[in-house]
Amino acid sequence: MLDIPVIDHHRLPIMTADCAHFIMRKHLECPTTTCPVKAQAKHRLIKAGRLIPADIAHMGF
Repeated sequence: MLDIPVIDHHRLPIMTADCAHFIMRKHLECPTTTCPVKAQAKHRLIKAGRLIPADIAHMGF
């Protein structure tokens, strides 16, 4: 990324679906297995019906 590196990976007390989209873009290089806020954002988008997880687990971000 050409932006300032992300240094805060803590979960948020409240996360809207729009905020989750922003987090997913900002934490693009973070794996969801090690970044709590990206994992929270992914779950929020799944719950909102805006992200459908893959049927088969795969390596990657």
